[in-house]
Amino acid sequence: MASMLNRVLLVVLAVGVYGAAGAWLSSVVPAGAKAESVAVEAEARQAINIFFGAVMNNDEDAIAGIVAPEFQIQRANGTRYDAATYPMSELPIIAEMPELEDVVVTTEGDLMVATYNINVNETIDGKVIEAFAPRMTVFRKDDDKWLVVAHANFGSSQ
Repeated sequence: MASMLNRVLLVVLAVGVYGAAGAWLSSVVPAGAKAESVAVEAEARQAINIFFGAVMNNDEDAIAGIVAPEFQIQRANGTRYDAATYPMSELPIIAEMPELEDVVVTTEGDLMVATYNINVNETIDGKVIEAFAPRMTVFRKDDDKWLVVAHANFGSSQ
């Protein structure tokens, strides 16, 4: 348990570091970087789409069912939520399933980290969000499904 907690804390720390240096980090990832494998990338894309689908449908129960107890989200504007508050927050209004681009996935044991760019028509708190912006989503495998541990949205308000 302590080992898993340490890994989760390291991943959350990595999300914070990535957020602080998001533009810089995205510029140093090689343009041709690929996921560990086609299968891993496909699994990550499916997990990301499940997360976005629950948010798009404004489905509090579905969101609560796919976020881990240790879940945190942080947006470019500085707002943060945890597993208890995010499902009941003012969720983004997303017009259609976003396009994922430049997906890079790493895994270790039951953890999966996906960084990607997204092209989305999204409004948060009544403000249009930058359509094309990087995201980072961290997952933890729980039995046969991926739970969202952390999500970073680097799309700024326009």
